[in-house]
Parts: sequence; C-alpha cells; structure tokens
Amino acid sequence: MRSATSYFNSTLYRKTLARFWPLWGLYGLIWLFFIPLNMLNMYFSRYMSSEPQRRLLIRAVDLPEMATFGLYLAAFFAILCAMAVFGYLYNSRSACWTHALPMRREALFATQYLAGLSFLLLPQLAVAGLTAAVEVSFLPMDNWGAALSALGVWLLAQSGICLFFFSFAAFCAMFTGHILALPAFYGILNILVEVIYSLIDALMMEFFFGYSGSPGAGRIAEYLTPTYALKDALVVFGSVDEGTYYLSPGTVAAYAGVGVLLALASLYVYRRRHAETAGDVVAVAVVRPLFKYGVSFCAGLCLGMFTSAFFSWNTMSILIPFVLIWSVVGYFAAEMLLKKSFRVFKAWKGSAVMAAVMLVLCLACMADLFGVAVRVPDADRVEKLSVTLDMGYPNDSGRAYSAVLTDPESIQKFIDLHQAIVDDRDRLNGESRNYKAGNDYTWLHLQYTLKGGSALNRQYRSIPLYREDVDKEGTMANLVKGLYEDRDLVAEAYGFDDFLKDGRLTGAWLDRLNNAEGEWEYNVYVDDYARELWDAVQADFAEGTIGVRYLFDMDPERRVNTGPTDLTFSVTAYQQPASDQEGYSVQVSPGGYNIDNSLTITLTPQARHTLAALEKTGIFEEGYSLAEYETDYTPQYPETATGNGWEIVY
Repeated sequence: MRSATSYFNSTLYRKTLARFWPLWGLYGLIWLFFIPLNMLNMYFSRYMSSEPQRRLLIRAVDLPEMATFGLYLAAFFAILCAMAVFGYLYNSRSACWTHALPMRREALFATQYLAGLSFLLLPQLAVAGLTAAVEVSFLPMDNWGAALSALGVWLLAQSGICLFFFSFAAFCAMFTGHILALPAFYGILNILVEVIYSLIDALMMEFFFGYSGSPGAGRIAEYLTPTYALKDALVVFGSVDEGTYYLSPGTVAAYAGVGVLLALASLYVYRRRHAETAGDVVAVAVVRPLFKYGVSFCAGLCLGMFTSAFFSWNTMSILIPFVLIWSVVGYFAAEMLLKKSFRVFKAWKGSAVMAAVMLVLCLACMADLFGVAVRVPDADRVEKLSVTLDMGYPNDSGRAYSAVLTDPESIQKFIDLHQAIVDDRDRLNGESRNYKAGNDYTWLHLQYTLKGGSALNRQYRSIPLYREDVDKEGTMANLVKGLYEDRDLVAEAYGFDDFLKDGRLTGAWLDRLNNAEGEWEYNVYVDDYARELWDAVQADFAEGTIGVRYLFDMDPERRVNTGPTDLTFSVTAYQQPASDQEGYSVQVSPGGYNIDNSLTITLTPQARHTLAALEKTGIFEEGYSLAEYETDYTPQYPETATGNGWEIVY
C-alpha cells in the first residue's frame, strides 16, 4: 500500500488553536466592539436626531475606513501570533522535541503557519458574518448591496494586510533563535528601508551643497516600508450615494502577493534551519555577516550624525570621525550579540575594514565623485519646474515668488540662476573653506520634473549676495537682480491677478503711518476708499513706481524710495460647501462659508496715483504722514555678519 506524504497535521492545528485561544479571542473581541456592536449602538442610540437606518447605513458604507485602524492592529497581532506558533524554535528542548515528531518539516511549518494565520483570519470572518447579519436585519433591502459590498471590501483588505504582516513575522522568525530578537527584527525590518534612506538622505544634505532629497528614491523607500505604503493605500473616498472605494487597491493586493512569497521563503529557510541554533540572535549562518555590517553601517550613520548634531558640531571634519567611531562601536556590538560574549575585540580586523569602507564613502561624498552638487538639468529635459524664490525687499506680500513653470523661456532663467549658484558654490557654501559672507542673503528652492518621470530637487538657504557682483553679467546677484526687474514675475509674487478672483474687496488699512506726534500708528482704516486705492496701486505698479524689489535692505536707493508704511487690502471669497450630507467628520453649512485673505504692499513716495487716492481719504488732513527711514540708520548687526539673512524652512 502506497504511503502519502502529508503536508498538514489537523491534530497539531487544533491543539495550537486551543492552546493560544486568548490571543485570537482578544483580536476577535476588539473587532466585535469596533464593528457590529458599534453599529448596534449607533442604531439604538437615543442621543442622535437622525433616522436610525440612515445612521447605520452611513456607518456600514464607511466600514472600509476601519482598514486604517486594522493596519496597525494587524501589524501588532501578527508578531504576537508568530511568537506563539513558532515559539518552540527558541528553546533547545522544545525545538528538538518538536522536530522529533513523526512529521516532515514541511508539514510542521505549514500547520503552524496556517494556525497562526487563522488566529487573524477566522475572527475577522466571524465578525464579518455578525456584521452582515446586523446589516440585513436593520437595513432596507435596497441598501443591502452598498452595505454588504463595503463589508466585503473591508474583509478583503484586512485579510490581505494580515496575510502580509503574519508572513513577514514568520519570515523574521526563521532567522533568529531568540524570542526577544524576533519582535526587534520584525519592528526594525518594517521600517529599515525608510530609516536607511532618511539617514543617507540626511548625510547627503550635509555633504552636497543645495541637495534636498531624491524624490525617486524616496518613493521607492515608501513602497518598501509596509506601514507607510499601506496607510496611504487605505485612504477611502466616497459617500453613501457615490459608494466607497480605495485609493490604491492594487497596493494592498501587491503586499498580499508578497506575503505569499514570504511564506514560501520562510518554508525554504525553515527546511535548512538547524535546531541547535535555538538561543542564537541570528540562527542562519549566511545572514550573520550581513547583520554585523548592517548594524555597523546604521550605527555609524545614525549615531554619528546624532552626536554631531547634539554638540552642534556640524562640520565635515567633526562629522566624519563620529561616523567612523560609531561604525566601529556598532560592529563590536553586533559581534557581542552574535557570540553572546563581551570578548570580541579579537575581531578588530572586521571593524577596521568597516571603518575604512565608511571613510571611503565619506571622502567620495566630499569629493562629489558622482556630481550630485553640480548637477543642473538641460532646459530641453525639463517638463516643468516648481520654483520658490526670495524676492528681497521690502518685506510685504511680494517677498516670495512661487510658481510652477512650463514655459521653456521662463524655465531657462532659473536654470541659468541655478548654474550660477553651482559655479560659485565654493564662495556661497557656508561649509566651504572659501566661503565669503555676503552683504545680504537670499534663498531659492527648485523642484524639476524631468521628462521620463524622474525629478531633481535643490534647495539653497541663506545664499550670500555681494554688491560687487550686481553689475557683473552672469553672476548670481546679477541674475537675481534681473528677476527682480521682471515686472510680470513681481506681479505674480504679489498675486495681483488672483487676489480678487471669486471674491470681493472688503477693506483697506495702513500700518506704520506717522501721526501728528511723529509716532507710528497701526490699523488706520480707509475701508470706504478700498476700491479706489486698489485701482491706484494697479496704475502705479504698471508705471513701475510701486512694488519695486531690492536686493539689499541697507542700500541708499532702497531706504530713500521705500518707507515703512504698508497698505493692506482684505478680500472675502465665498466658498461652496463640500457636502451637507450627514455622517462626515467635518460639517459644512448648506449656505457655504467665507474665506478672508489679505495683500500688503509697501508705499513709495513715487506712487502718485496711490498718494492721490490717500489724499481723498482725508488722513493727511488729520495729521498723518508717510513714515520714512532714518538716513543715518545703522543695523543692529553688521551686514557682513555670517547668517544675517532671511531663510525659508520647508
């Protein structure tokens, strides 16, 4: 009689379920309170004015939103389930006894794996059945389709999430022989890619002038960080009438598929795992070098940068030694964990190799062997450019220019500016030995979207501006001045075209206006003349007598041609309601609401139309006058002081 090979043992499966019933019982109890009991509570509540069936329907249709909560719940319970069903691997006696059973390793693994997965899936299935019974019992038949389909979406999404996280936990369980190392590895590996990306990104910001992240690598890191990627994939849109759907069901399905692959990989490792490795931090020999060097690399970057930042020693000559020291410390710490001994200093050769590798990487970054800091895209490769530029002085609503450019001619202007900054980086970079403090400072943020889908981000903060460069063609100061003289660009910075769009002018007032005693007064209202003043400002701006931008705050031309007095306009725009349906967390009245906005522009003695309109208000007859800067004004800090400039933080 032929014997069949068994890959599942029903007796062991039932014993495992019975042994760890508190675990899956608690998981099911949580879902029982959050879904069916919560629905019944809402239906029978006496404190809500709306119809019970309407409340229940809204809750039923919004059920897929619970998958976001379920994501964190599944991630937590998955590791507990893995620790329960594979706990025998972490004790020598239990490991040897279990593997002595008359079962193939494939059958042993499959049985325990399915038992652990059942801890999550069976309670969810039971809760879904109870929820369906509640919906069918208390909702009209016409609403069954919407309610049950939403329930099905939740069940499928939650099951896919559980499949991935439990498979990932089982995969981690195969590589360690210590029960406490399993949750540590599970937690670290869940966020490892994002952490390493963040560390490398932060290090590159220290080494490369203007570097502000790699969007492409960032997106890859997000997809390789399960909690982050799934959280975004579980964003829900819709309503009772429109139905509910996920933003990215494909992401959930992809992670579920990865869970199946991880389960197969876990079986492969389990078949080759030695029972004698119980108690070891890393149970698979081939992974031990990876563990050592990985811990050393992460410790060097993370603790090295933390130590440098803690003591505010943010220079390359200090950062690099800290990175090397912590790399060595991390190497020996990993060696101690692997050998379960403090006598590990004989492994100094490996630590020296790791320190040498880290030193080479740091020196390669310092030398910019890969051309990161000098990379400037060609205009014909740029699909669009998102730019934010400091617009100098005065400090009014035109202080910053922000736009998304698609016109090649406009893009080329900022590429030229970018190239000028790169060419003069030794003098502009505060970390450079050849750095020279400026007479003033500016900032620039560039986000290139290149053809083909790639991107390039650069952010330059507190870039020095030099007076001697203003008239030198091609220098950064000269190019910035040219942008300031572009009246269309300045008008966009102020936002004149969009200010009154879909709104009405409701007021105007003056700040820092001299009174009869020569003191500054604020909030001098001229609301009745708001429209006339607005038209006058537009006329003066067209003539170039107002809204003129200056590179240097202390230039005599700037101090004479602009003053401290600002004119501010307020506008009120009507906003249509997003929805008046019951059940939304943010309620909007059916009549909509108003949004207030303001625009400030600094007055100049040459703005004849605006001054004439102010004459009509009668404020000058009341003893008011435009304030002026003192000609002998001396700033509190010298203009050449390092860092005496404006800085934007994103």
